[in-house]
Amino acid sequence: MDHVADRQNKELKDLSQLKDDFLSTVSHELRSPMTNIKMVTQMLRLLFQQDESNGDGNTQFFAETQEQALFKAKVNRYLLILEQECDREINLLTTFLDLQQLDTGKYSSDQTAVDLKELIPQVIKPFLRYAKDRQQTLDLEIAADLSVVTIDQASLTRIVIELLTNACKFTPTGEMIAVTLSLKLTPVNSARILQLQVINSGVEILEGDRSQIFDRFYRIPNGDRWKHNGIGLGLTLVKKLSEHLGGSIVVESGNGQTCFTVKIPINS
Repeated sequence: MDHVADRQNKELKDLSQLKDDFLSTVSHELRSPMTNIKMVTQMLRLLFQQDESNGDGNTQFFAETQEQALFKAKVNRYLLILEQECDREINLLTTFLDLQQLDTGKYSSDQTAVDLKELIPQVIKPFLRYAKDRQQTLDLEIAADLSVVTIDQASLTRIVIELLTNACKFTPTGEMIAVTLSLKLTPVNSARILQLQVINSGVEILEGDRSQIFDRFYRIPNGDRWKHNGIGLGLTLVKKLSEHLGGSIVVESGNGQTCFTVKIPINS
């Protein structure tokens, strides 16, 4: 019986390794052509915009017909949609790769000195436009005593992006999204902890969903107000990255708002 059990365990491990290798290979193979498609799309948009000027930034002296103007507007819109879809697929493939590396212990970290008061505003800058388009309010607050810390910048950036993507996706029109960063000390040995909170109003997560929200591929039923159609990997990645950095993440929801709290140990 022990021999049979050992053989079955080995087969399961081999299958798991085969799955990891397959996901890694497929993600790599797909990401390269998607990146090339995005680059070509950007070049087409640039050429299209240059065609509308005479080279020195001035508009062409001849008037274009209404049909030509409508055609150009349509082409530009279609190219923009194609570029956005390329971004979405590239981000998805990158997430698959990152999760696979985190699962297998191959995810690398680079601890460097990071000025949070410079980094975080740059990270959230693209979301300001998204929030404005959806009539949401996006606020950032960084504690006065929190500036330069030693942390893996790439992982922290990804955590903030995924949490903000999630918040923008579920926050209704006219509601608020807040990002706060503060310094905490552990009660036992006064170790420094970076606390990141992303809070959004106008939405609550039911207890049954909260227990599953970090599970891979789990999506809250009918929760995506803006129809982004994610596949349920963003919060899984946030949890994995937080734990990879020696930290944790919890979610609290009630009284008309939801709060994700990430705590990561840092060095000054």
